[in-house]
Amino acid sequence: MADGGINFILKVDPKFKAYELGFLEGSNPTAYRRLMSMATVNAARTYSKPIKAAAPRGKTGNLASGVKAKAGRYSKPSAVVGPLFAGRGSKKNPWYRWIIVKGTKGKRVTKKGVFAVKPITPNRFVNKVVDNQTNEQKAIDAFHNTVEAFFNNSVFRGRILQFRRGSQGFGGAAGKEFFGMIGRLVKY
Repeated sequence: MADGGINFILKVDPKFKAYELGFLEGSNPTAYRRLMSMATVNAARTYSKPIKAAAPRGKTGNLASGVKAKAGRYSKPSAVVGPLFAGRGSKKNPWYRWIIVKGTKGKRVTKKGVFAVKPITPNRFVNKVVDNQTNEQKAIDAFHNTVEAFFNNSVFRGRILQFRRGSQGFGGAAGKEFFGMIGRLVKY
């Protein structure tokens, strides 16, 4: 070894991306929530094709064509996948989806009393697809691929880190410099 030289070995922790993701969560929670929501919806989209294939076919095929994945409304990050409401007046609206998926009881309660009707047994085709291990692994891979794309693709990262509704983070010049360190410089 030469005089005055320093010998060192650099080891990178394999969990570095997890630390970087944790830093993003602490420093820019809006971008973190946006990334997690997008990754969750991408994971749910992997279930769409198998659910469409497993859906029972009728004359119109509206139940299978109504299978979609979208972001959840209440607890975020979350996603919903299955035969969804297409909107009033839509020709591809499987309005009867809950009858097939959940089934009905053998009675109907009306204002005039209780009447016996033919019960419909539930067809749990959505649960069968979701419980399949290969579909679950594809969803997990899609989630991880979205998070990995955030770290590797600068365009995708810039879309996640940009502010959408005004200044949602720190204000002033210090905030601009801080967010510029973790991604790109935010211009107001």
